Amino acid sequence: MIRPIPVDESGFTVSADPQNPGGFVVRGVRPERWIRQTNFENDEAVGYLGDRLARLGVEDELLKLGAEPGCAVTIGDMTFDWEPQTPAGVDVTMSGRGTDARIDKTDRVGAAERRQARRVRRGQVEPE
Repeated sequence: MIRPIPVDESGFTVSADPQNPGGFVVRGVRPERWIRQTNFENDEAVGYLGDRLARLGVEDELLKLGAEPGCAVTIGDMTFDWEPQTPAGVDVTMSGRGTDARIDKTDRVGAAERRQARRVRRGQVEPE
């Protein structure tokens, strides 16, 4: 099987933005296509874009070049304030997309607890 030799494994470049001091420009076929495809009014779509860019290595490259949270990053014709997905010093909590264990905590009484309380009220079991 013959395969072409890749010229640039990453598929993108990150450089300082000459028009915006402290900003960066990301160039590449995939990142620019992903920007065009993203509906920025949909939070989940923006999160998915961030995941894809991080998986590609854009976030790591920005950190390597000295990007700080809040600096301007331009990809294609979109400029936005960059926020790293995992700020330094914050523990990563693994959860599914759209969920956050830190927020989803609840004080609601579950079915098993209600059933136990009902048995105690009826005198079927001793209170714990």
